[in-house]
Amino acid sequence: MKLGYCVLLLTFLAFGLVVAQPIKIDQIKFISQPLSTGQIGIAYTYTAKAVSSDSTTAKIYYFPYQLLMAYVSPGNKFTMDSVTGLLTFTPQIKGWYTLGVMARSTKGGVATQIFYITVTGGNGIVQGKVTDTLGGVIQGVVIELYKTELTVSASPRDGNNINGDPSVFQSDGSFSFCAVTDASGNYRITGIDPGNYKIRATSPSRLYDSQWYEGKSNSTDAITIPIKDSLVSLVNFVLSGGNAIQPKASVMGSVEDTLQVPLKKAEVIFVNSNFALNANDSVDDFREYFDINAGKVDCKLDGGSQQVIHITVSSNGTFSANIPPGSYIAFAKADGYATEFYQEQSSLFLATMIVVPQNTLVTNINFTLSPVSPTVLGSISGSVIDSSKGVRVPSRIVVSNASKPSRVYIVDSDSLGAYSVTKLPQGTYYVFALPLGHYAPSYYTNDTASIRWNKASMIAINGNSISGINIYVRQFVVSASGYAGVSGKVSTKVNSTNGLSIALPGAFVYALINNQVAGYSITDNTGAFSIDGLAPGSYSVTVDNLGSTEPFASTLSLSYNSQNNYSPGTTTANFILSSATSVETSSSVQPVGFTLSQNYPNPFNPSTIINYTIQQPGMVALKVYNIVGQKIQTLVNNYQSAGNYQVTLNAQNLSSGVYFYRLQSSGSTLMRKMILLH
Repeated sequence: MKLGYCVLLLTFLAFGLVVAQPIKIDQIKFISQPLSTGQIGIAYTYTAKAVSSDSTTAKIYYFPYQLLMAYVSPGNKFTMDSVTGLLTFTPQIKGWYTLGVMARSTKGGVATQIFYITVTGGNGIVQGKVTDTLGGVIQGVVIELYKTELTVSASPRDGNNINGDPSVFQSDGSFSFCAVTDASGNYRITGIDPGNYKIRATSPSRLYDSQWYEGKSNSTDAITIPIKDSLVSLVNFVLSGGNAIQPKASVMGSVEDTLQVPLKKAEVIFVNSNFALNANDSVDDFREYFDINAGKVDCKLDGGSQQVIHITVSSNGTFSANIPPGSYIAFAKADGYATEFYQEQSSLFLATMIVVPQNTLVTNINFTLSPVSPTVLGSISGSVIDSSKGVRVPSRIVVSNASKPSRVYIVDSDSLGAYSVTKLPQGTYYVFALPLGHYAPSYYTNDTASIRWNKASMIAINGNSISGINIYVRQFVVSASGYAGVSGKVSTKVNSTNGLSIALPGAFVYALINNQVAGYSITDNTGAFSIDGLAPGSYSVTVDNLGSTEPFASTLSLSYNSQNNYSPGTTTANFILSSATSVETSSSVQPVGFTLSQNYPNPFNPSTIINYTIQQPGMVALKVYNIVGQKIQTLVNNYQSAGNYQVTLNAQNLSSGVYFYRLQSSGSTLMRKMILLH
């Protein structure tokens, strides 16, 4: 009896039925921003400044965020003044460091600020101008420097921070540095380690040719530039092409429907293949381009970028156009018809690349579009979110029918990472994000980011519209960039008896460091792949392809040879995949049981996702409580059918601390704890 009474009393206390006088906690936020670079042996200083919503009586003190600072090397001197907020950090090792500051108020408010700094060993400067062959300046060119000597440690220091990223990734010098040209075509890069570098310019337009310094087309032939400490090196680029030089290649084809009726209102779009696939090959580096221009340029496949060419189909369903030479992905679209990529592909990743040589006419680029089903169609919408920073990431979204993997739907998110895939026929679907920039792709899952298809959660569509399908993505592992890479081929078995296999296009090949993605590539029509932009070091290389089993990973070491060129002899990795005999997903399509998942991310700031399952229809209540049992917010309070549900909690106006969320339905109750860190 006494035991039951104690349990009942504790329950009342947890849910606010017996509540002490509430304590009013103030809101704390940082108003200062730290620098992102540092230098060996020189004190890095940052004066943290936070303000309280109770500016009259609250006093704020500052502390290092110990969970992160515990992993700063003992040789690196670190101090923090709790009153002034002055952080002093004298790094003794080159690398990428994660630092954290916590502000605590005498009124109970707490806020944290996590930031990253790159520590180099010098103060060299490279600057210059980028023009075309007629002397016209070119804005928006990405300039990158890659050090040619030394290598990077193959693994981070022991210990990870709460976001799963190394707190510091040690390096003995293989950094990359970058900048973008302004409206006058000028650029300037500072804080460069002394040494020898290869320099690349990535063009923002198909009208100009990207190049390594002195007009070279690959890193092997690139000229090496010596950079000295505290001195200015002048490096100019002249890119061939430009508006004054007309395109010297042509394309021609037709668009019709499945009844061979010409579609005169269709549009054919040619997209730079590297721009479309977020690639960084031996010349173009669009990942850096997307990072630098996030939110500033149109990145959509059918948008207004200079990397996209729109062609209107004539009244007889044919088209022809002059375009710059290069490698393209082409697709056709028309109202009432499904979008189709070249050679009758619905998937961006399976689309055949069209190589258009100079002074050449490429013909028979034909498309046959299928009408959209007249049945009731559904939709899926959500956002792509950086799991560490909470920011939205522009992405290409791929929705694949689980029972018909060849039926794929492609859309672009907006500049804030929001997407909506409409006109989906009945079926179950996987949702996949290809983020633009230095991010690893990811499937939608209920609880985490995953590059593996067999960890994805399927979504059932039957004329319904499902929102809140947020996909969490992670940036590449913190490491030095380089111009090394790994290449090979991927094939799939077609006969288990005699071992016969064929090329597998559209598969994702990943280079991993400590199970974190450092780079990736997508196999072409021959099954070939090339992961570029890697620093020297040791990597695990593996493949993921929807419907295939995961192969064993290959471990490879990448290096530069004595001529400061990439050594290709040790970089081949070939894979043969088998078809999966069963599909293992992180959650079933059908509702199974009454469940409440742990929110993700957790800790979070300022929003988090809560997933739950209702086994039978009825009234559903999902509410949030503070640590003393007060109800803070009602997320759901209505009748719901049996199924899987997802809710987003926005805690922007709440103080940092521990909270509980409780789910009630059909007489059952579940509760979980979550942590908010501002």
